[in-house]
Amino acid sequence: MVRGTQVGRRSRARGGAAVRAALAVSGTTVMLLAAPARAQGGGIEGFFLEVPMGLGAPIAEGGYERLYDPSLWLGLNLGYLFALGDGVTFGPALDAQYSIGNVESDWHHGDGYEDDLYLGRLRLIGGARLTVGFGSAFLLMRLGLGLDYVHASWDDSVYREDDDDSDVTLGIVTGLGMGYRVADWIGIEFLLDFPVGFHDEDRDDDPVDWDDEMIDILASLAVSFVL
Repeated sequence: MVRGTQVGRRSRARGGAAVRAALAVSGTTVMLLAAPARAQGGGIEGFFLEVPMGLGAPIAEGGYERLYDPSLWLGLNLGYLFALGDGVTFGPALDAQYSIGNVESDWHHGDGYEDDLYLGRLRLIGGARLTVGFGSAFLLMRLGLGLDYVHASWDDSVYREDDDDSDVTLGIVTGLGMGYRVADWIGIEFLLDFPVGFHDEDRDDDPVDWDDEMIDILASLAVSFVL
């Protein structure tokens, strides 16, 4: 009877040790799996590089809206974000955006003139960016101020002779976005920007005059890298 009791005690002891070992392994596994999630949940922190590509459409009144069709935009954005709190980061950023304008097919009195007119627009914007992380997802807001440069050139079929016209002025960009971190160092984003260029060039006889507040709505997909 005593021997049976001792055997039972040893069996219960071994069973308890096995349970404790299983719990320890399970806890370690949970901690290892949760670690990447916590790392990604801290928001984008440190140096980032963002490569957007999207489509911009003019929403201004006047000649600019009648001249441009929706056009492809390319960009390169970079900056450094500092942690403010749990999942919140903030810091300076520099955005460069460029587009070759898609000319309206009926901007001139004849057909085919859109092939003889080149439109280009470049923005260099410095500003600030705020991100808020939710697990692997995040939201971002940004505001910037800088230069908005526009350029046009045309063939003699459009107006008298080959010539060009350009203007540079103050530019403002406000933007919102959302993204997802597919890894600690790379993310996919959707960006929605509202860039404005306050052009007020002296009027002349050229076929293109930069005399309007050039306002766009710009939707982009971007890949971001955190270093």
